[in-house]
Amino acid sequence: MSNKPTTIDLTKIKPLTWTVQTKYNASSIITYNLALGASGTDLSLCFEGHPSFHALPTFGTLPVISAMGAVTKSMPDFLPSFQSHNHVHGEHYLELKRPFPIPKPGEEVTLETTAKVLEVVDRRSGVTVCVAITTSDAATGSEICYNEWTSFILRVPGAGAATHSLDRGAMSKIYPSPDRKPNAVREFRTSPEQGALYRAASGDLNALHIDPEVAKKGGFPGPILTGTATLGVGVRHVLEAFADGDAGRFKGMKVRLSKPVFPGDVVRTEMWREEGGRVVRYRQCVGDERVVMKDAAVFLHEGKANL
Repeated sequence: MSNKPTTIDLTKIKPLTWTVQTKYNASSIITYNLALGASGTDLSLCFEGHPSFHALPTFGTLPVISAMGAVTKSMPDFLPSFQSHNHVHGEHYLELKRPFPIPKPGEEVTLETTAKVLEVVDRRSGVTVCVAITTSDAATGSEICYNEWTSFILRVPGAGAATHSLDRGAMSKIYPSPDRKPNAVREFRTSPEQGALYRAASGDLNALHIDPEVAKKGGFPGPILTGTATLGVGVRHVLEAFADGDAGRFKGMKVRLSKPVFPGDVVRTEMWREEGGRVVRYRQCVGDERVVMKDAAVFLHEGKANL
């Protein structure tokens, strides 16, 4: 598309695809795990020589960042009046098909990630854009994970967009917190260096997460933590509380990103066990007033319930 659009044309948007390749090695996995608060004494997360060395399952959000970079770069070609500073990560769904391959010493794993727009929905003050993203092992073609990234984009006129979201089951469902006492609560104090560490681990080099001046221009008092970092901490807390830390129990997750987290904040994850332990609803808060992640759930494979 070469001409700037004046309306949204779904017939032209939906056939579009974006494909990127990314690479990772053992150091990438270690850095990512540490960026989510993994203990340096947990050798399964921090030592590549450990027999159970693995990436935390939300490692599956990282190739999405590169793919969404390509999609966002193209948004001015299919969204009228698009401005990048009006683009907010609103919801996220992740389904892990199998564990990420562990690279041999000195080697890298190459991933191929393809994105396509599932829907564009008119929200009056802007539009939501839901992007489906599939990541595979480039060497074998085997699918590793599936993500859906939903962005809310302010001040984009909705003419031509859909009037409501599609029902995609667990992918589009919301999971409000139950009106009862949580079954488990965990806290994580983010460090002043958390934003810088996660930027290095994820490859998301948006200056909003490191530069105070850029953050102020975006309407924030200071740099904010990347949303995928906060949701990664939440999933780690769920696995610790209800799966004895067994990442192999992780099947998928869905979350709504609500408010920002600032480096130095204490993030509290409140969790509710449901459906015999197969579903854990959760929300993440800072203090008593700020809910930063809501309507969230982690889906677990069958296993011994941790009560």
